[in-house]
Amino acid sequence: MSSLATEESKPPASTDNVAAVAGRGAIYITIAKLWFIVSGYGIGVTLTYLLSAEDYGIYRIVINTVSIINAVIVTGTYQTVSKYVSQDPENAASIKSQALKLQVFVGGVATLGFFLLAPVTASLLNDGRLTIYLRIAALITLSYSFYSVYTGYFNGKRAFGIQAGLDIAYSTLKLGFIVLLAWLGFGVKGSVGGFAIAAACVLGISVLLARGGNGQSSKQPVQLFKFQSYVLLFTFVLTLLQRVDLILIKALSSADATKASENAGFYSASADVANITYQIIASVTFVIFPLISQSTFSDDRSRTRGYIANTLRYTLMIMALTATLFSAEAARVLGIIYKEAYQAGAPSLRVLAIGILFFGLLFVLTTIITASGQPRISLTIAAITLIVSAALNALLIPGYGLPGAALATSVAMFLGTLLAVGYLWKRFGAFVSMLSIVRIVASAAAVYGASFIFSPKSKVMIIAELAMLSIAYLVALVVSGEFGRAELRLISKVLKRS
Repeated sequence: MSSLATEESKPPASTDNVAAVAGRGAIYITIAKLWFIVSGYGIGVTLTYLLSAEDYGIYRIVINTVSIINAVIVTGTYQTVSKYVSQDPENAASIKSQALKLQVFVGGVATLGFFLLAPVTASLLNDGRLTIYLRIAALITLSYSFYSVYTGYFNGKRAFGIQAGLDIAYSTLKLGFIVLLAWLGFGVKGSVGGFAIAAACVLGISVLLARGGNGQSSKQPVQLFKFQSYVLLFTFVLTLLQRVDLILIKALSSADATKASENAGFYSASADVANITYQIIASVTFVIFPLISQSTFSDDRSRTRGYIANTLRYTLMIMALTATLFSAEAARVLGIIYKEAYQAGAPSLRVLAIGILFFGLLFVLTTIITASGQPRISLTIAAITLIVSAALNALLIPGYGLPGAALATSVAMFLGTLLAVGYLWKRFGAFVSMLSIVRIVASAAAVYGASFIFSPKSKVMIIAELAMLSIAYLVALVVSGEFGRAELRLISKVLKRS
């Protein structure tokens, strides 16, 4: 999917097989992520029937709180393990063993800290009852700490099918245990406990699948921790970058607390839609990470340039469609999903849809930079982007409200993308060809203009219009020459097992 040669950079012919493996890997992981979304929605809807509104609110607060630290631990750990395994696959088992030893410290400290600080966290959330639930949730962090080692192990070995299978198994176990324990009457404790049980179960499955192997790696826990610490900090900064606009809307959009909360709700709805653009390409980063790590470790600059240029080309091609549709059809898209009141978020979605496109590019670019062995550069770029985003949001929200927040976020994301592009160009001389950018942008612009021709009213007709505009976008890519026989051959190779 991400390694088809362009005119500017043609890796060796053997990369055709790499393309097939990477493409299938992207499909496997995308399927796993889709099931994660569907099963998560199933959990949410089912719990609204099994728990009271108050208990469901408590459950969501607890899970959202622990998910912040879990996101940091998981990403930091899996990328670290994946990098070193992809560079030295013959000693993957030894690297895995060293990483597990490291997680006794990293995961242990994170879990213990979350457990001990539960009363403080509950107090900050103005509800002392949360303490017990937060302490149960700490068990999720403990399992995640070690499970992410195995995720990185399989990712580094390019065993994308096993990685995706584990994710699907986990989503299924989580759905089953959470719903079962809530149905049996265990309330919030059972729901949070079901989450923890599922995490422990998938950890056990991972241990069984990854057993065996030998080898002696020169990598010691301290070396792994040095790399991991930068990735952990980067993930934390990136998490804040995704939330800083919403936080500042709540703080600065209105002196009336109720109005500020409503604004936050309207903006959140718009952001959830815009973030689909980012989510649909997230699986690409799982695939490209070990490829870039291995090619840079072996100093294969030609192959690395091919991976970078084509990953960005396909990423931009995919995201341009959804970003264009969400921007051009903001009010109609929101109308399909939400109540009439949420139309207040339409002006911000028109801008934010483009901003999230740049965030998606920034995410892919910094993943490539980290995989190439420079997590400090990724951290620096993310930190600069966060500072700019916070400053612009603080400046624009008081006067321009939700559209001001969307504009501030979009400008900051664009700046961060430019910084990342500049670094990769300086180091590898790799980026998407200008001809591809012109073709993709022109195709998206044509679709944006075509959206004004139609004025559907019913939800069915709006969905039909979105489908027709998507087909028009593909036709425009074909007519422009950006999508042709070479892409069809690659798709055929991806779908056909070697």
